[in-house]
Amino acid sequence: MKVIVAIDDSPYSKKVLETIAERKWPADTAFKIMSVVEPIRWSEIDNENWGELEKTAFERREKHASKICAEGKELIERKHPNCVIHVDVRKGNPRDKIIEAAVEWMADKILIGAHGHDLCDRFVWGGVSKAVAVKAPCSVEIVRPKAKHPTTCETKGKDKAKAIAP
Repeated sequence: MKVIVAIDDSPYSKKVLETIAERKWPADTAFKIMSVVEPIRWSEIDNENWGELEKTAFERREKHASKICAEGKELIERKHPNCVIHVDVRKGNPRDKIIEAAVEWMADKILIGAHGHDLCDRFVWGGVSKAVAVKAPCSVEIVRPKAKHPTTCETKGKDKAKAIAP
């Protein structure tokens, strides 16, 4: 089984990694922990050195993305030492790059974190997770942390994970 684990530095990504660590996976499972660094938009900055500033800022953000992927890899390796784990940091739009990676790698599943902005958030997903769920060529599981506040939803206070098949 090939599983893409799309993360950033949010608490939602931490929950994705914890979910993977807690589950039992077949010994031949291969994980690709990936993070996508978006280009900086400099349209409003009037600076003759913007190219150098963009390069420096991107390198810093890329280094941070590599660090969080390496930390995720270490966590999964501790819990699942027989699984193969790859790290992939890309530049671009996260929606597009996650889908691109799934197609290239022929992934069987994508795990991604998301949060809603509504009390009953099972109908409201984050933009990236929603786009990935709609366009992915494989199953997508959207993982959320436990609700912080009681809601009127049926999933009140429970871990929320939505599995969506293509």
